[in-house]
Amino acid sequence: MKTLQIRIPDDLLQKVDEFVKKGFFKSRSHILREALSNYVSEFNYTGFIPYIVGPFNPAEFELLKKDPKNVLELGNSQLIELQDKLKNIRG
Repeated sequence: MKTLQIRIPDDLLQKVDEFVKKGFFKSRSHILREALSNYVSEFNYTGFIPYIVGPFNPAEFELLKKDPKNVLELGNSQLIELQDKLKNIRG
């Protein structure tokens, strides 16, 4: 396993420490490994970044959101139309 040094805001670190103190996780490292693992799994499953991270320029951010093997782009009106059709199917 590799070591990673990160900087996080004090309030977030306090929340991490509370989870560790309550026994939800063994250590700070454990909760961060779990969070990163879940984040990566979510991205790989949906093809979307579940949280805003950065800093990225707009082009980099768009590239991160796309899975080159399966890209589906819908405009807002198309998405609303699809949502309505799915609601009608479910009844």
